[in-house]
Amino acid sequence: MSNDIQKADQIAHRFYTKLCLVVSNARTTAEPRSQGKPDKWFNLETPDLDLFKDHLRIYRAVSSSPTPPPFELQVLLSIPESTTNQVLVYLAPDSSRIRIDPIPRYILLENWLLSFTPGFSQTHHNDEPGDVAPSTIYKHGIPLFRSLFSLLRILPSWKLFMKLRRRMSTPYRNGNLSIQLRIKGFDDGLSDILNFGKSHTLRFKPQKPRGAHVRFCALAFPIRMTWHNAL
Repeated sequence: MSNDIQKADQIAHRFYTKLCLVVSNARTTAEPRSQGKPDKWFNLETPDLDLFKDHLRIYRAVSSSPTPPPFELQVLLSIPESTTNQVLVYLAPDSSRIRIDPIPRYILLENWLLSFTPGFSQTHHNDEPGDVAPSTIYKHGIPLFRSLFSLLRILPSWKLFMKLRRRMSTPYRNGNLSIQLRIKGFDDGLSDILNFGKSHTLRFKPQKPRGAHVRFCALAFPIRMTWHNAL
């Protein structure tokens, strides 16, 4: 049984790692410094960039450690420092240009949350959590990450990512506009982030902001994990 728990811990840790890799592959505009062998976990090849290695250490043994905090991966649009004759505008659905003032340093585009809950609810047909084999856990992850891979390519941020990546090789380089990832809750020096629901001065008639929330089902581990996305 202890061997199964160790394997389940390894798979759980790979859920956090794979989430970073899959999101980075579809959102980060900076060219990777180096690429080794691709990560093939959950039958999905992604560049293995060794992202957030130190940040993910606390999720290596979730079954035996104190309950770790929710893992919150943010997708940020980085805004370059503006000159005196530059402004930041939002192109509204009616094609009107809306000025945002003051100009934030970062704008939150998406928020991916992966949470861990010790044990498993007794409402799930009274199954014992320990009866879930590690091989079954792994198989559950395959369609999950394939769905995530596809979802990332139909969300609005995908078009922005593709536009920025195509122009990264030009001399202007989009005025240094870029998309990057960060893990919320760590002191990484990033500040002045325009978050969801945060008030900024918009020089137009206020409208109700639009967004979306996608929730993935909990997976049956000897531990319980749920995750969802907000954008």
